[in-house]
Order: sequence, then structure tokens, then C-alpha cells
Amino acid sequence: MQHPEALTLIANSLNGLPILGCASGSPAARAGLHYGDIVLALNGAPTPSWAAFFEAAQAQRELRLRVFRQGRELELQLELDSSARSPRAVLDAPYCEPADTRALAGTSVQLDVS
Repeated sequence: MQHPEALTLIANSLNGLPILGCASGSPAARAGLHYGDIVLALNGAPTPSWAAFFEAAQAQRELRLRVFRQGRELELQLELDSSARSPRAVLDAPYCEPADTRALAGTSVQLDVS
């Protein structure tokens, strides 16, 4: 696995966007993006920054990505939610309401940090 700094340098040299992680269930994960991928183009247009990515994505919710992965280029389809206006919205899983925690009331947790 590439170190994030090394991956960012490689992405910059390719004028692409490094994927430094995406949550299970996120639009990026559903599209098949993985840690270490580098997004090179969106619908055929270069994407050298997240700002350029979202500018190009304004008009469409279904996008064709050209991705560099382990020395090869591949095409992936990305479906964005209408609320996707930031990298976090693409890479993170949708928010889920927390479970009812009343059953945990009065429970204590001890951590051993030695």
C-alpha cells in the first residue's frame, strides 16, 4: 500500500486526484474506487483538483471516471447524490441515525493504556 504522501505525489505528477480512502457504502465505494486509485478524468475531461471535479459534476449525477490503478487505467461509473458538493460527500458513507443508546445508560468502559 502506498503511503498517502507518496500517493499524492504520484497523483500530482499525473494531474489527478488521489483516493486516500472511502467509506463502505459511499458513492465512491459503490463505484468501485479504492485507496490508492488516482482519478484522471471525469467524462473525458481532466480533473486536476476537487474543485474541477465538482465543477464538471454540476450538470450530471452519473459520471464516467478514468482511474489509474496499479499501473493500469480503467473506467468506472460514479453516481452522485444531489447533496454531493464536497469530497467528503463522495467518499464518506451516508449519515445514519445512531442506534438507541438508552440501553447503554449506566454502562462504564475501562481502557487500559499501559
